[in-house]
Formats: sequence, structure tokens, C-alpha cells
Amino acid sequence: MLNSWTVSRLLSASRMKHVATILNSVLVALSGWGGYRAMSPENLLHMNPDWIFCSVIFVTVPLFVLVIVQYSISRKKQTALRRPAWDRFSINWWHDPLQCLFLSTFLCASTVCGSALRLFGTSSTGVWTFISYLSTLWGLLIGQYLVYRLHRERIHAA
Repeated sequence: MLNSWTVSRLLSASRMKHVATILNSVLVALSGWGGYRAMSPENLLHMNPDWIFCSVIFVTVPLFVLVIVQYSISRKKQTALRRPAWDRFSINWWHDPLQCLFLSTFLCASTVCGSALRLFGTSSTGVWTFISYLSTLWGLLIGQYLVYRLHRERIHAA
């Protein structure tokens, strides 16, 4: 039998899913706008990315992802990792690392798409900035793939 407390709890959980979906969508849109703005000539003026910087990002981001998920499992003694979902918002890497990784990947992809819109007609600094964003995205995707391969038995539905 459903009492008023149970019904209100279900409604608030449903409402939070809608809020999280809207929040995630707004953040992705803002990340795309941020990527577009980052490629403006005045913002590129004091930047100096190069192939070494992009290589370091490409190597360290997957390592960061692996270390942070392993730390979350060992330090917080988690036996199960919650499967990420678009209707959940979390920025807590220690307790919900897969959700943070999921959101970070989407935000980075949106930044890459936004910066790609301003890629043509930019300087070499703009191209290297775009490549650094792309290196971050590829690093997140590789890290996500490795985490899902290494911890597939721990991942459960949220």
C-alpha cells in the first residue's frame, strides 16, 4: 500500500531525475559554448600548446581515470560501481567515479565540438589548442574503455 510519504518520495526522486537531465544538458551546451569562446583570437593570445603538451595530456588522462576509479574502489571499499546515467548528476569522484567520468567525457566532447566550429581560419595556436582538447577527449575515452574492461564485474545498474 502506498502512503503519502512513499508517494512524495517517488515524486521527488522523479523530479530530481528531471532536474539532473536538464542540468546535464545545460552543462553540455555551456561546454560547447566555452569551447567556441576559447578559440577566439583574444583567448588564444597567451596560450602556447604544442605536441609535447598534447602527448602528456593523452598519456596522463587515462592514467588519472584508472587511478581515481581504483582509489574509489579501494579507499571507499566499494564492491559495486553504479552504472552512469544521463538522469543523474554527480561530481563526487570518490563515491560515483563512473558518473563523473561519463559527464566529463560528454563535457569534453562538447568542448571539442564547440572549438571545432571556430577551427577554420585560426592560427597554429588555435589548431594546437583544438588538438589538446581532442587529446583530452581521447584520453577520457581510452580511460573509460579501460575502466569498463577492468571492472566490468563491479558495474551494476543505478
